[in-house]
Amino acid sequence: MKTLVAVAAILLCGCAKQADHGDPVARLRADIGFLASDALEGRGTPSRGLDIAAHYLEAELKKAGAAPAVNGSYLQKYRVGSYTPSQAKVTVRINGKTVDPRQYVFINFGYDPANGPLKLAIVDAGNGIVDEEKKVDDYASLDVKGKAVVAKKGAPWELDNSAVFGADRAMGKLIAATVRGAKLLVYLSAELDGGEEAEAGFFSQMKNAGVGFVRPNLAHASALNPMLVLKPEAYAAGGIEIAIDVPITEAEASNVLAHIEGTDAQLKEEHVLLTAHYDHIGSHALPPGQDGIWNGADDNASGTAGVMELARRIARSPGKRSTLVFFTSGEDRGIFGSAWYAANPLVPADRMAVQFNLDMIGRSEGKVQGVPFGNEALYEEGVAAGKAKGLEVIPDQQPSWRLVYLTDTYHFARQGVASFFFFTGVHPDYHQPSDTADKIRYEELAKIVDVTEQLARPYLDGKAKPEVKRPVWFRTP
Repeated sequence: MKTLVAVAAILLCGCAKQADHGDPVARLRADIGFLASDALEGRGTPSRGLDIAAHYLEAELKKAGAAPAVNGSYLQKYRVGSYTPSQAKVTVRINGKTVDPRQYVFINFGYDPANGPLKLAIVDAGNGIVDEEKKVDDYASLDVKGKAVVAKKGAPWELDNSAVFGADRAMGKLIAATVRGAKLLVYLSAELDGGEEAEAGFFSQMKNAGVGFVRPNLAHASALNPMLVLKPEAYAAGGIEIAIDVPITEAEASNVLAHIEGTDAQLKEEHVLLTAHYDHIGSHALPPGQDGIWNGADDNASGTAGVMELARRIARSPGKRSTLVFFTSGEDRGIFGSAWYAANPLVPADRMAVQFNLDMIGRSEGKVQGVPFGNEALYEEGVAAGKAKGLEVIPDQQPSWRLVYLTDTYHFARQGVASFFFFTGVHPDYHQPSDTADKIRYEELAKIVDVTEQLARPYLDGKAKPEVKRPVWFRTP
């Protein structure tokens, strides 16, 4: 471990020197090159690689002139409990009868086994789909708060196999259940882990991924609660109990936050929020010859580098409003870091003017998706900013995914903060070891940073805070 830390420290110093270069593309390349290097072991939450990344960001913020935001520190620390699924003994009982483990896959998003078994009444939601565009709401007459929701695989229409987070897919159905207060989704699937929904391997991948949860527990830490994928013949109406017997480790993780004070005596009390998650999904022991490091260059060293570049620019030329620079951790484990911040804020939500979130912005081919929340006028502003900088800003290409539930905009949206999220889309390297720094389109990434600055500057300089209208589809527990 000492050797790794020493090597990483050398790399940190080298990349920091490179980042002094006057070319923004060079700075972006240096930041991503370090954050997505093998030395950081995929920046899992928590991990030594994540800690090294946090210290790198801390050093760069200090060098840029951005002040520490957490009582004289850049680090907001919190505790994360974790366990390895392969070490867990999971027992599922329906109406008191133990279910054969070959008939289910249990995927634990954020539930702490120390809280004891999940014991829940069951509510049948049919297909479990909520899709406002198609005017479908399978929850319209149901009270699912504090219960387990049963939803069967499929939809009354042909599925789009590419829409992995669509409203008619397992993850979309899980979000619909969670944000309505359900504690568990029971997803009925005859094949468990494959078939026409192109989910082959997805459930087993999620089952085998490390499980984490914030400690002490936070209510509604994310829009994802646990999911039990169950063969239909094993299902019966009534009640369900899931017990998890497993050793749990606990360690510390950090958010990284900096403050750039505004120049106006009154407006400096309000803040423009810049966010990006700097974590990824870590590393795993694999057979010799296989890459076990998930480098996370696009997801989300790209957004992290983008926000760092914005912080450097704003620190050199502050606006009338203050800026809160927020690098979150735990996003890829269930938006843990932003959940912790929301429970322990440094700036009250009503003093946040607007949020700009950069997540997966490294694969542009001349376009970037602009996804507003709370105020649709932000999209037109984004389009205009793109034209000014020679970049096409296009609408959300997967609106049924409701990306706000899956990103660090969620906890601010819950508190009524308008946001704008830049995103260049999912690709075959998403959550794979092949998401490496050599595949980033650095010149296009630099343009996205320019567009974000173009969009943010008026708000930094006093433009009226966007009024927030909560979309009809946006639900929170």
